[in-house]
Amino acid sequence: MSDVRWQQPLPQWARVASVVLGLAAAGAAILKPLNVALAGALAGGAWALLGWKGIPLIPSVPFGVQGQGLRIREGLKTLIIRRQVVVAAVLIFPTLTAGLMIVIPHRFVLTAFLLSGIPGLVCLFRFVLSACPRCDHYFVAADRLSSISRCQHCNLYLKLERAVFNTRPTRSDMQKKRRD
Repeated sequence: MSDVRWQQPLPQWARVASVVLGLAAAGAAILKPLNVALAGALAGGAWALLGWKGIPLIPSVPFGVQGQGLRIREGLKTLIIRRQVVVAAVLIFPTLTAGLMIVIPHRFVLTAFLLSGIPGLVCLFRFVLSACPRCDHYFVAADRLSSISRCQHCNLYLKLERAVFNTRPTRSDMQKKRRD
């Protein structure tokens, strides 16, 4: 059983509206069968789930790991592997689909490329929704996507050798180093 926690940033009225609209979208997609009925049902269901439960926070440290240093080291290893899997999935699956284009019927090529992006999206969401091993907040903050190499809350770096240091060198530290 995974130790996923759910963070609910929405007020009560927005939660209710999200669940109702998500269920309405899923129901409309199911009742009016089109080529996109399954996609509409899944999107509506996901919308309702996010309104009902919130946004998941996926742990990066296995349950039962004791000690702050060991938790940080194991969590950073997990986050590094998740980031590498994202890059690999984004590169491998569309390339595999491009290689199979001679076998895929012409009318399904676009669908095949769209479906080949799903594993990359799943891996990306798993990485982005991961918890920081030190502060237990989201490692990648939604309002600051400029850097995915350090935690936006506690400044923990994603490199194991830099995990010893608590923060990134500041400009003043760099200027002092240049003066010396």
